This record gives sequence, C-alpha cells and structure tokens, in this order.
Amino acid sequence: MKIYVVRHGETDWNAKQRYQGQRDIPLNAAGTQQAKQVAERFANCPIDFLISSDLSRARATAEIVGERINLPVSVNPLWRERDFGHWDGLTRAEIEAKYPKEWHRYREEPLTGGPKDGETLQELQMRAVKAVEWVLEQYPQQTGIVFSHGGLIRSLFGWIANDTRPRFRLDNGGVSLLTTSAGDLSVEFINDTSHLR
Repeated sequence: MKIYVVRHGETDWNAKQRYQGQRDIPLNAAGTQQAKQVAERFANCPIDFLISSDLSRARATAEIVGERINLPVSVNPLWRERDFGHWDGLTRAEIEAKYPKEWHRYREEPLTGGPKDGETLQELQMRAVKAVEWVLEQYPQQTGIVFSHGGLIRSLFGWIANDTRPRFRLDNGGVSLLTTSAGDLSVEFINDTSHLR
C-alpha cells in the first residue's frame, strides 16, 4: 500500500510565518499554483483515493488535484492541523515574547508542552496515528493521497521514526510517501518538491 502525503499549498499566514493551527486560513495565489503543480505531478499516476483535512487550505489543494485526476475528495477531520490555541496568528518571536514560560516548557518538553488551551504534541501524535490507521482500514492495498498540514505530518513521521524532535523540512505543496509491508509503516521519502520548480 502507498499513501502519498501532501502538505497543503501556501496561505498568507504561511508566507508571514504565523502559526495558523486550526484557524481556517485559505490558500493564497501561490498556494493555488502549488496545488495545480501537485495535480500535474499525479496526472498520470494510478491513484485510488483522495483524503483531506477538513480545513479549507488542505481541502482546496485536494480538490484541485481531484479535478485533474477525476477523483472525489473524502474529508476526515482527524487529518487537520494541531490546535495551537492562543498561539494562532502569532510568529515564533511573538510567542516567545508574549508567552515565555509556555514557550520554554515547549522547547524543554516537546511532547507535553505548548499553549495551555491547545493540543500537545503527544495528543497530536495520537490523533495522527488514528488518522493513518483509519486510512489503512478503509483503503487496504490501495494507493492514495492524503492532504494535511505540516505539524500533523511531522508528528506522524516522528512517531514512525520514534523521534520526539523531528526537524525535517516540509514545504507547502511538498510530497512525502508512506508504504506498508506486513503491517509496518515506512517513510520512503519526505518533502519531494521537484514538481514545484
């Protein structure tokens, strides 16, 4: 089984490096173009299903691909971004300045730290695992694409690699690949952006 995992196209908040979490920020013009480039990448690939987060930036990316390859998009909120609570809309520098204790704890204890009214990385990982298990159950032995978010994708791959501080880059419109063998998940590649150049 192959599951391609695509990070949604760019939003204005991505461009300004603002945490957007579960705020429903739409694609900007660059993000729409990235989605079209992702669609061209998969135009001649045998794809059986498309799954998207329910947030519009992921859903719009998925729908552009779906139109190109003539497949409907199924929406599952398990794939939505981490809830960053009152950090939403802020840059890293603004978070450090406004909430220094929360930020320090988050850096020291990444699995359990974070905004007090948001989701911990541990909670996000549990949700990400449920999300991928759902796909495995619903689409056994098929090939599909999931459209999600940087935080969730990074936490899922970190869980697979048993790494609590995954530091790999995930660009908007980047494509990664999960495969399964004998029930085990493997990450074949992360953040291929060749189609965006």
